[in-house]
Amino acid sequence: MNRNRRLPVTSLDPPDAGSNSPLPAFLLLNVYAVMGALMVSRALLKAFEISDRYWVGRQIFRATDPFARILELLPGANRVIIGGLTMADLTMVLGVILFPLGILAFGGRRR
Repeated sequence: MNRNRRLPVTSLDPPDAGSNSPLPAFLLLNVYAVMGALMVSRALLKAFEISDRYWVGRQIFRATDPFARILELLPGANRVIIGGLTMADLTMVLGVILFPLGILAFGGRRR
């Protein structure tokens, strides 16, 4: 083995550091954080059976109901797990958890 061989120098900066803006990544990260917080809050409200009579429940359910309605079209999505928590609500929380894992697993590869 040759001891004089050096490893290639890698940099975290993109090749054209002046032309790429981090703004889209920051915006997408903020949207993901807000949506994740809403989905987890919905699951907690449903699990503890807090209805939409309270303003917090009403606002969170209003923001997340369109996503839950889409998932409720799947068979078995209306099955209750704990309290009022359904499989559709649990699927949304699992999607929030698994999304960054999918990015880590498949997103870093460039072809």
